[in-house]
Amino acid sequence: MNQFIKNSLLFICCIASLNGFAQTDTSIQLSLKQAIDLGLAQRFDIKNQELAVQISESNRQKTLSKNLPQVNASIDFRYNAVLATNLLPPGFNNNGSNEYTPIKFGTPYNTLTSITATQNIFNATVSGDKLVNAAQQEYDQVSLEKYKIDAKSAITQAYYQVLLNQEQIKLSAENVKTAETIVKKGESEYANGTLLKTDLSRYQLDLANAKNNLQTANQNYENSLLVLKTQLIVPIESNLVLTDSLENLINSSEQAANSQVNPEQRYEYRMESSLLRINEIQAKKINRSYLPSVYLYGNASIQNQNDKITLFNTNTWYPYAYVGIHADIPIFDGFEKSRNIAGYKLRSLQNKNTLEKLKYDIQSETVNTRNQLATAYRQYQNAKENYALAQSIMTLDQDRYNQGTLTAAALKNTEYSLQNAQNNYLTSIYNVLVAQMNYKKALGEL
Repeated sequence: MNQFIKNSLLFICCIASLNGFAQTDTSIQLSLKQAIDLGLAQRFDIKNQELAVQISESNRQKTLSKNLPQVNASIDFRYNAVLATNLLPPGFNNNGSNEYTPIKFGTPYNTLTSITATQNIFNATVSGDKLVNAAQQEYDQVSLEKYKIDAKSAITQAYYQVLLNQEQIKLSAENVKTAETIVKKGESEYANGTLLKTDLSRYQLDLANAKNNLQTANQNYENSLLVLKTQLIVPIESNLVLTDSLENLINSSEQAANSQVNPEQRYEYRMESSLLRINEIQAKKINRSYLPSVYLYGNASIQNQNDKITLFNTNTWYPYAYVGIHADIPIFDGFEKSRNIAGYKLRSLQNKNTLEKLKYDIQSETVNTRNQLATAYRQYQNAKENYALAQSIMTLDQDRYNQGTLTAAALKNTEYSLQNAQNNYLTSIYNVLVAQMNYKKALGEL
């Protein structure tokens, strides 16, 4: 409940901020952590699961109320248009007749007011329901954690993709600028007769391709931004500005993170464990239903009987009361309980097999994601060094080209190498970030 209130307040603050931004046409600046917090506060699947947790708590309280006294009051007013006839056995009035004697009892008007109370002394079904409710509440709580982890993963990956596409736009814009410089100089050389028409056409084609790449990068950015907005459940017209950068999000200390595998940290394992407990408790609950159920009961009533309506005549009201103890003892149910117990035991065996499989899968996934992270980080370091080397070569070749000691074709080759190094560098950063996220998720630490 406290978590739900906290998320609701965060959601209200976020909406207020969004409304304020919309009114002042100001960009919404979000770090990765802020984006995750915003998404968790606004996602409808998480809200529904929080409500499911509250429903589980309500069911638990409802079950507990069954052990409290149950008190009911009733009022019944009845008019007997024709009184029922009863037969007295022959000889009842010593008249020597062998015939039954018909007789009518009662009055035309009858009013009954009563209060009835019951109190459970022992009810195996209620005791079992309490255990089932507790296990179900635990399952719903773990399910809520699942929704949150899945949301964090989706939001994080969408955030990374936007940052990657932002960098792709910057690099594509630089490539366009470089291509424009080469075309401009090529046009001057062609005018002077020192450059062939085919070479100039090739430079112009490179410029057109660079512009197309920039347009594609912009479109990819818009698409990824839409995906992020969808994950955050913010208005589509919102202007998001991401304050984190790809490289700053890389945490080198995580490369040596603790690889201790604990399956119980994973929500999949805990959800299956909760299902196992539910099935085991259901079997115990049915087994305990062989026991008798015992409850106390009592009644206090007052009855008005007369041949006319006299509700306010105290002389025509007649009280009575009683108390008792009642027991229901199961004897034979056609083997229904035993077959239900067998069914839950089989489900429990399925849960145990699934848990063993999850242990193996989690260990395998952890090793795999750790290896992927190590590989991605090595590739990132190599790509970073190659990018720095390509930048230095490009700077030297541009100076040589400006001095006339390097041909435009050779400069284009250097430019292609730089573009390749740029793309490899950006891709390596994105791969490291995704590998970090997957590794933390495999450890159950996301």
